[in-house]
Amino acid sequence: MGKGRRVWFFAAAWAVAIFFASSIPGKSMPEVEVLRYDKVVHAVVYAVLGGLFFAAIRRSSSLTTGRVVAVAAVFSVLYGLTDEFHQLFVPGRNAELNDALADGIGGLFGAAIAAVLPFASPGGAD
Repeated sequence: MGKGRRVWFFAAAWAVAIFFASSIPGKSMPEVEVLRYDKVVHAVVYAVLGGLFFAAIRRSSSLTTGRVVAVAAVFSVLYGLTDEFHQLFVPGRNAELNDALADGIGGLFGAAIAAVLPFASPGGAD
């Protein structure tokens, strides 16, 4: 695959996984203790997305590291907002602005962490 394409694939696959997870009707959600910490779960899931966005953007653009972190965080929060909108149409689920905020914080955190990891550098393994 070309430079950055593989990482874009992983970012897209993670976004699809988020979409499918948020398509589960509220009454069908598993009874798992960790789901009680909804905002933390949102932040962790979107930290992964933010890190993947960072790596993909970094490998396919010449933006400075700070700008790549910012763009990855914006992509994460925008995806989080669309996911919250999507949940308006899922039985037993609802949209919460605080969930989108947790998504954005997680995306920013994940992108910032990725900025210091060697795999996310432009010369990292493709």
